[in-house]
Amino acid sequence: MSADNKLSHQSTNNKEIGKTFVSEKFSSTIDSFWIVINSSVLINPFDFVSVDNKNNTKTIGIVKELQRTFLLFDSKHSGFFFSEKDQSINSKDMQGTGVTIAKIAIMTNIINNNNNNNNNNNNFQESSNINESESRVQVKLKNRITLSINMPMEEGKSVVFANSNEVIESLGIPEMENPIPAGIIQMTNGTNIPIFLDVTYILGPDTAHVNASGISGNVKTSYLLFLLQAAYQTLSKEGIALILFNTKEKGLLYLENSSEENFDKRDMDFMNLLNMKVTPFQNIKYFLPRGRNGKPNSAHIPEKNFKTYSYELSDIYDRLELLFPSQAINDPQYNISSIINYIYESWPLPINYNNNDNNDNKLDNIKNWTDLIHFNDYPEEIVTHKSTLLRFKGSIQRFRRPTTLFVDKKITSIYLGNEIKQLKKDDVFVIDIAMLSTLEEQAFVIGDVMRTIDEMYSIGHTPAESSNNFSSEKNISNEAKDTLNDNSPNIHQSKNINKDNNQDINKKPKYILILIDEINRFLPHSEFNTSSFGSGTLVRSAVAEEILKTLIAGKSRHISLLSAQQFKSQIDPTLNHNTGLHVCSKLGLSELSTISYSMIDDATKSAINKLQRGEIVLIHSAFKHPIKITIPRTAYKRT
Repeated sequence: MSADNKLSHQSTNNKEIGKTFVSEKFSSTIDSFWIVINSSVLINPFDFVSVDNKNNTKTIGIVKELQRTFLLFDSKHSGFFFSEKDQSINSKDMQGTGVTIAKIAIMTNIINNNNNNNNNNNNFQESSNINESESRVQVKLKNRITLSINMPMEEGKSVVFANSNEVIESLGIPEMENPIPAGIIQMTNGTNIPIFLDVTYILGPDTAHVNASGISGNVKTSYLLFLLQAAYQTLSKEGIALILFNTKEKGLLYLENSSEENFDKRDMDFMNLLNMKVTPFQNIKYFLPRGRNGKPNSAHIPEKNFKTYSYELSDIYDRLELLFPSQAINDPQYNISSIINYIYESWPLPINYNNNDNNDNKLDNIKNWTDLIHFNDYPEEIVTHKSTLLRFKGSIQRFRRPTTLFVDKKITSIYLGNEIKQLKKDDVFVIDIAMLSTLEEQAFVIGDVMRTIDEMYSIGHTPAESSNNFSSEKNISNEAKDTLNDNSPNIHQSKNINKDNNQDINKKPKYILILIDEINRFLPHSEFNTSSFGSGTLVRSAVAEEILKTLIAGKSRHISLLSAQQFKSQIDPTLNHNTGLHVCSKLGLSELSTISYSMIDDATKSAINKLQRGEIVLIHSAFKHPIKITIPRTAYKRT
C-alpha cells in the first residue's frame, strides 16, 4: 500500500451536505450548532463535519443527534436551505416543508493559513513516515494551528464531511508522542480514519486502565485483545509484558494460533491503516490449574509452553484472607481474621505432639494444609469461641478435594507467584482459571497475582528461582497416584523452549497490562455494612482490595488493568472512577440510565443503544466527545 493510502482511504467527495442555521428553538452556542441536511445526503451520528468559519478559521464538529422537523424561514434565508426550483413551485408551502436537521458538537477550531486553494484537502499534507523499528505512524499536518474560538457559529455556512486530517487534528492525535492504534473511524461517506491513543492515556501517568461494557456477543472482549495486541507490537522496544486471566472455558488458550488465513480484505486494509502486523502473540506461557491426579484442570491443554500451578501452605500462609469472602472475614460472630493474622505473625506455627510411649512432649512446626486442619493450639484470645475454629477449619477443608489447588507438597506443579516475579519484557502469561469449581478459588488466583505484583513494586524483590520447564507434549502420562499430594506425572521438557532464560533474566518490563474478563465477579458493586459497629462502611473482599490497589497505583507504575463485564452497574464504582478509557458496545437504555454511565451524554446513550455488532464507542477525557470506531478481527484463532 502506498504512503498516501496507508493513513486513510480519503474520500474525494467534498459535496456540501448542508448549511448551518439558527432559529428560536434551535440556537447556536459556543459548544454546538445546528445544520439542515440536504435531502440527498446520508449522514449518521458520530460522523465528523467541517465548516469554514469567519476570519480564515475552520470548525470541526461531530454529529450528536438527528431530527426531522418543520422550519419556517423568511424569504431572506430560504435560499440558504431550499433550491430555486423548490422555491418557485410554491413559496408558501415550501416554508412548511419538513427538513432533517443535525446537532453538531464542536470538537475544535483551527486556523487555516493557506486558504487560497479550493480543495480543502490541499490545506493538509499527509504522510505516513513509518519507522519500521519503532512501528509507529507519525502524522504531519502543515498550516494548521488550533485556536480557542468562543464565538457561536453563524447561520448560512456551508457544511461538508471532514477529511481524515481534520478528524485527526480534532482528536489531538498529532500531539501524541507514543501513539498506540485504537481502531478505525468509518465515516458514512466512505472515509476510513486510523485512530491512536497515546501510551500515557492507557498506562499513565495521565490516565490509566480500560473498562469495556456491553451485552454478550458484541466484541467488547475482542476489542480489549485488539488493544493488547496493538500495545504489545508498539511498545515491544521499550519493554512490555502481558498477564491475561482466562475466565471463559477455552477462550484465551489458543493465542499462539494465527488466523491470518481467515482475514478478508477489510481486515487486511484495517491492519495496514493501523500499521499493525497480522501475527498472534509471541512468547506465550500458559499456566493451568492443577486438577485430579495432578493433571491440568482446563477445557483445553495447549500443545506446548504450559505448566500446572498449585499452592502449598508455605507459599501463601501470609495471604490466607484472599481465600475467604468478605462476609466471613468481617462477620463479628466468627472472628476468622484473628486466626489468619495469628498464622501469619507466628509462622511457622509450633505443634505440641504428646508422645504416649515416654510421656515426653515433642515440638514440631506446621508444614502443610493437613497439619493446619488438625492444629488446635491457638491462644484463647485468638479463638474466643469454638465455633470460630470449626468454621475456619471447615472453610479450609472445603478446598481439599481430589481436584484441589491446595496441595501438601508440589511435585511437578509450580507456585504461580514465583513465575510472576520472573516476568520479563515480551512475556505473555495466560493464567487459566475458567474450570476452577468455586468463585473463591478463581478470585484467590487473581488476588494472589495482584498482591505479588504490588509487593514487587512496593518493597522490591530478588527474583525467585523458576523452574523453566514448560511442557511440550499434550498427551500426559497416566502414571499418577490419586492422592491429595501433587503427584502429577513426569512431563517431557521441550528442548527448544526458553533457550535464552539465562540471558536478560533481569530485564523487567517497563509496562505491564493485565486482562480480567467478567470482572464483576471479582470486584462486584460494594455494599454498605449496616449491621455492625462499622455502619456505613463499604464491605469489600480481600481480593477486591488487591484489585483496587492495582487501579490506584497503576498510573505511577505503568501498570494498566483492562477489564470487561456486561454491565457497569454491577461493578464497584471505584473501578469506573479510576478508569481512563471507557469502551461501550451495544447496551440497553435502562442500563445506560444508571449512574455508572454519568460520563456519557444522553445523545450518545441513545446512539449506543442502536449500535450494530462490531461497532464500539470510546469515551476518554482526551476526546472532547465520544467517538465510534470499529476494529479488524483478532490475529489469533478463537474457538
